[in-house]
Amino acid sequence: MKNSTPGRLACVDLPAFPLQLLLRRHPEWRTYPAAVVAEDKPQGLILWVNEKARQQGVLPGLRYAAAFSLATALRAGAVPPAEIKKVVSELAHRLMYFTPEVEPATDEPGVFWLNGAGLQRLYASAQKWAEAIHRDLRAQGFIVNLTAGFTRFGSYAVAKAAKNITVFRDPAGERVAAEKTFLDRLNIEPKFRDTLFKLGIKTVGE
Repeated sequence: MKNSTPGRLACVDLPAFPLQLLLRRHPEWRTYPAAVVAEDKPQGLILWVNEKARQQGVLPGLRYAAAFSLATALRAGAVPPAEIKKVVSELAHRLMYFTPEVEPATDEPGVFWLNGAGLQRLYASAQKWAEAIHRDLRAQGFIVNLTAGFTRFGSYAVAKAAKNITVFRDPAGERVAAEKTFLDRLNIEPKFRDTLFKLGIKTVGE
């Protein structure tokens, strides 16, 4: 799929996807700050967090011990890469019901781009297309954010920042919204993110 397209493009984000898999295993953790760690040790690296953990200052890139000092009720565990890969593959095939062209992100499990070109005969509008996808994934038990836009990065940035469904009428609206996205919502290398923060750069637009 190209970097941008004049037609419709949707980004599906299952936020903190490995964490969603972990919470399926431990549903009793849903009311706590929770995280996925690379390994279940004090120096294990935090990879994914939920909103409750994020609100207490726990971000990907911290060590488990440091994260626990910020959120003492933190629940954490590891999720095997093979499990993540298997479910991503299953979801990619499922999304092909809505478009023949589905691209999972290679470096961020739970993110998918869907090409909406030529689907006007199947769906009355981009909104209806987005709603059908969102409804199906929700029925599988996932938290889903979906943006129907025009570019890969723009739709991705908004999907990471906005909840549920966002549909843009034109590329300009997508661009304005994407520029407001905070960098800590994106899959950015933690040290680089922290360096930008120190320079006062916190949003895509900045």
